[in-house]
Amino acid sequence: MNHFESTYEAPDGVKLYLQAWMPDHPKATLLLVHGLGEHSGRYSVLAENLVSIGISVFTFDGRGHGKSVPNGPDAYFDSYLSYLEDIHVLFEKAKNYQASLPVFLYGHSMGGGFAAAYVLKYHPELSGVILSSPAIMEDPNTPKILKSISGLISRFFPRLKALKLDPKGISKLKKEVQRYLDDPLVYKDAYPARTATEIFNMMKYIQEKVSEFDQPVLLLHGTSDTLTNPEGSKLLFKKSNSIDKTLRLIPGGYHELINDTDSELVLDIIVNWLKEKI
Repeated sequence: MNHFESTYEAPDGVKLYLQAWMPDHPKATLLLVHGLGEHSGRYSVLAENLVSIGISVFTFDGRGHGKSVPNGPDAYFDSYLSYLEDIHVLFEKAKNYQASLPVFLYGHSMGGGFAAAYVLKYHPELSGVILSSPAIMEDPNTPKILKSISGLISRFFPRLKALKLDPKGISKLKKEVQRYLDDPLVYKDAYPARTATEIFNMMKYIQEKVSEFDQPVLLLHGTSDTLTNPEGSKLLFKKSNSIDKTLRLIPGGYHELINDTDSELVLDIIVNWLKEKI
């Protein structure tokens, strides 16, 4: 397995850290979009599994995340549309690097929401999409008053630390939670108001356009996920226009299914789904 690192400078001057894992004889290409607060380096085990079946994995640390922030991650970005533009440029780069091969898109959590929104907005040519615990629908217990004032807070106090998530929700395995907490490239503080509002805006966009989703898709969600709402995955599965769609709900699964007690099962589901399409 070959590993490469690089950078990309967006039109607005933001520099993003890129990396790729590649087999000697690639059969397909995949762009991976990580979740909120984390970074692309946390997907090395998944990448190894995909490289073993001939898939090149291209990925990046998003705006405000991981190695894309010189002084440490702050999980801040101004607009979900700018994030989608980054995905579009990097998807095209990955696709063109191995132009004759099938190309896939993988997104987890916030990255799963971004992957879905990207498909709906840019209509890329690809062979399939994998959405792991995607952020498509907000927590049903979110107070209406908070939704109504979030835009105002975001506008006037964009960097206000407004949304705190419990890291214990990522996995039932204590060692995985501790690995997450010990990682200096993971952002662990409350998330900025602007970031939270833009994720909410992204989810609204997906919900409004969901019937237009027409790509082959594998949806994975744990039934005990407290960080993203499993109902969002059910919504996309039910209302999308795709004729090739699979929803796998993992009983009792927490948020990071590839780092949870059923990780081997989930990795097998992912690998086998991709094998059928390359």
